[in-house]
Amino acid sequence: MKKKISKVLILSLCVLLLAGCQKNAETDKDTEEDKKTESLEVEDTEKEDTDEEDPVEDQNGDEQGSADSSGDVQGPKTVTVFAPNENADGFVTVNLEASAVTEGWVTEQLIANGTLPADVQALSCKKTEVDGVTSLDLDMNQAFQKFLQSMGTAGEYVVMGSVTNTFLNAYDCEQVKITVEGQTLATGHAEYPGYMTKFE
Repeated sequence: MKKKISKVLILSLCVLLLAGCQKNAETDKDTEEDKKTESLEVEDTEKEDTDEEDPVEDQNGDEQGSADSSGDVQGPKTVTVFAPNENADGFVTVNLEASAVTEGWVTEQLIANGTLPADVQALSCKKTEVDGVTSLDLDMNQAFQKFLQSMGTAGEYVVMGSVTNTFLNAYDCEQVKITVEGQTLATGHAEYPGYMTKFE
């Protein structure tokens, strides 16, 4: 009888132990699954954070692109400013330091060096590429056209050459098209419908 009770007790203990082991195994399994779920949630959160940062970087890139597209040259630069010589048959040059190059600054230097009168203004200046050539679209005010019309052929040539060469140098371009308030520049001596390269 005692043997039967001991066997029953031992058997009962074994069953309890097995049940406890199985429960522990299930708990461990649940814990591992919870860890995996938490890990996936963390990865998803990190991915969302990264995805949110990308547009900010793109926006910054776009803002920088729009600043560059204005054509203005940022930062210090040495610019060669051209002016007609005393005989109006060639050019004299002076090198000037610019903290930043804008069409207004270039026009001011041409006025200061005697190439243009004080009422001439550059209305806009856009750097572009035409058939693989770095180009400049320069729009001047009506005073520029009137000044050229008041000159003879030789005087017009050296003024146009001084303006063309100075802007090409300032903006590191190969050719420039000069218009007057959006229209083709015509002086009575010549018309300037297309792009011009450096004057010699």
